[in-house]
Amino acid sequence: MGVVPGTFAEQILGALTAGVLAVGAEGELTAINSAAKRILGCPDADSSAALGRDCRQVLAAQPEVARLLLEGLGRKSPISRAELSLAGGTIGFTLYPIRDASDRSQGAALIFRDLAPIERADEQERLLERLAALGQMAADLAHAIRNPLAGMEVLAGLLRRRLRSCPDELALVDELRVELSALGETVNQGLAFVRPGALVAGPVDAVQIVEEALATARARVEFSGAVERGWDEDLPPVEADAELLRTALADLIVNALEAMAEGGGTRLALAVRRHEPDVWITITDDGPGVAPELREKIFYPFFTTKEHGSGVGLASAQKIVASHGGHIELGTRRRRGCTLRVQLPSARGVGR
Repeated sequence: MGVVPGTFAEQILGALTAGVLAVGAEGELTAINSAAKRILGCPDADSSAALGRDCRQVLAAQPEVARLLLEGLGRKSPISRAELSLAGGTIGFTLYPIRDASDRSQGAALIFRDLAPIERADEQERLLERLAALGQMAADLAHAIRNPLAGMEVLAGLLRRRLRSCPDELALVDELRVELSALGETVNQGLAFVRPGALVAGPVDAVQIVEEALATARARVEFSGAVERGWDEDLPPVEADAELLRTALADLIVNALEAMAEGGGTRLALAVRRHEPDVWITITDDGPGVAPELREKIFYPFFTTKEHGSGVGLASAQKIVASHGGHIELGTRRRRGCTLRVQLPSARGVGR
């Protein structure tokens, strides 16, 4: 017999933050709570309709979980604190075989948690550690580079005055000054990236920030293609520093526009969706996409595939979003194009 909808037992299961699944001796689903539906990616599943059905049918989108439950029917001892990789991430689980007094199988129960938040927290901690090390290194490098760089700029200016009557040589000096200026800007960008910043956070309208970031990005990169928008209704505000978040989103959109300019893309799609207690902002382009060997590197500081890129834009956006308690992830690989998803805590979810 399964958990009867509307009973106290179902209320207890619904209040748990861990996912709970149970099957009977024939593999029929006897219990599924809301956390399980959310973690496994089936938020619209009707528990009352699912109960009593073969777990392989109900969990067709996650066959690994169904196989694990059926495996539990033949076990005599539990599997404790193990992990299972799914299509949408990784779960940590404990599997309990349920047996009667005669040691006959009566079913199995699976209790599990989504490990993605823990993995993201570890990733953010590693990011902060790398930033601390980079900060010290950047400060030392900036001091070592800026003084001779300033001297070279002064000397280039003096040389330019002496070569006023020599146009060919003057052109070379001007080219040198441009390169020195670019080098100085790279040093400044590196320092800006590793320098810790204080957040001035408050409730922010995510749709408005996305629109403002789009306007900023289009002022930096010309784009004549189509822009598609998709917003959920009644979106909660996000808890953010509006200026910093706008800067991060503008950098991400610029990256998408530049990719399409190089690869012939013509469509930019922006979406803001509610996934309680978070808000997700999605930026999708139909440019050339990201090569498999680069997927793990694109958010590394100072890594770039562009001829004149600094490698700071995406890394800086990741740093800003992480400072808000969120993260950026690269969507599953498409045959063409790229999807970046930005997760941010909603103002409603902060402090829960």
